Amino acid sequence: MQKTNKKVKRFVGDVSVWITLFINRETEWLTNYIAQNKIEIFVDEHLTEELERVLGYPAIKKILPLDSHLYIAFVHMVSTQVISRKHYIRCPDSNDNYLFDIALTAHAKLLVTGDKALLNWTESPVAAVRLADFKTLF
Repeated sequence: MQKTNKKVKRFVGDVSVWITLFINRETEWLTNYIAQNKIEIFVDEHLTEELERVLGYPAIKKILPLDSHLYIAFVHMVSTQVISRKHYIRCPDSNDNYLFDIALTAHAKLLVTGDKALLNWTESPVAAVRLADFKTLF
């Protein structure tokens, strides 16, 4: 008998990716993509705090029709919360070290990001891909 269980694919999405998904109204797509492809997305308190901060920007509030708490609730609904360990990564933007802490703690294979510095970082302990590439992985 052939195995029907695919291995779960583990990812971290940075705040810019979440904001892009919200602005483009792609939450339904993401939910379906997660279910159809056995994807697990990880977040921690640092990512949640950063997302709350960005959702509070006046320019973002103008674009997004819902209260920021609903977007945060969505992220928590479709992702797995971890308590990340500090891995002392020295990424090109030290403010993004927490993304690698999440990925390494959760044994995630990819970081989905729009940050060019992270996408081009040759010494990254976790591969980084753009959202457009993530959408075509499966």
